[in-house]
Amino acid sequence: MRFDAFPYESVAWLYDELAALYSLGRIGRSKLAQLDWIKVGDRVLFAGVGRGLDARVAVRRGANVTAVDLSPSMLERFARGLAREALEAELICGDVADHRPNRAYDVVVANYFLNLFDDARTGEMIRHLGQLVRPGGLLVLADFARPLGGPVARMITNAYYRPVNWIAWALGFCALHPIPDYPRLLEPLHFRIRSERRFPVLFGSNPAFVSIAAERLS
Repeated sequence: MRFDAFPYESVAWLYDELAALYSLGRIGRSKLAQLDWIKVGDRVLFAGVGRGLDARVAVRRGANVTAVDLSPSMLERFARGLAREALEAELICGDVADHRPNRAYDVVVANYFLNLFDDARTGEMIRHLGQLVRPGGLLVLADFARPLGGPVARMITNAYYRPVNWIAWALGFCALHPIPDYPRLLEPLHFRIRSERRFPVLFGSNPAFVSIAAERLS
């Protein structure tokens, strides 16, 4: 199964700005919140790294970062950011589904990446990423949060999420799909959720973004 259908080459120059505007900064906050789980010396994979602000912070804090993305322009922007600070990371332009490291990572990060695919491919990709995590290591991800509450919560979340999913699908950037249920996907892969933080967009619990850290048990 291929996972290289959705390169973001055409929007590399403004993707982060659009995300910040749409989420009122919550997308950036949900990514940066995960860095507390990354320690000095950790081997960390960023899947679908994009322009890599969060990955650059991880390098700055002493992590050994490998960053994979389909878009050369995204990686170029990440590389320029590293160069400005005299930082180094391994950059791979390609499909992370083809990534087979010599040894597993301490942390694998997948921020706003798994939501590109339909349900079947999301499940397949999360299994692949899970296999790249060493036992006791972490799979860390940020994404849209599923609604918290009853019918009103679902209505508010769908009103916020569905239009952007339709627009992105129409532009060829992702598949049409519901918000992934990550706890359900992670449990059969022998991951235990260590942290799940919500970042509401306005007031109340919905709509929101979520940052999850899950430990591989075996």
